[in-house]
Amino acid sequence: MQHFARFKDKQSELEEQKVSLLEKEVDARMMTIHIEADHKRMQFKAELLRQRMQLLKEGVSQEDINNLLPINN
Repeated sequence: MQHFARFKDKQSELEEQKVSLLEKEVDARMMTIHIEADHKRMQFKAELLRQRMQLLKEGVSQEDINNLLPINN
């Protein structure tokens, strides 16, 4: 009987470790998703700025550019 109780204790400890590892994995995945989303936003803003600069070089007025390619912070 005592052997069975120790087995159950060990099994419970392993389950707790498993849950803890799964929680850490979820946290890491969420951080990755946030970083990727930030990266995509920055790429989008950089592309808008490149387009703005190109339009300015082509002689498009600043007002028209602002109406075409607004940048919101």
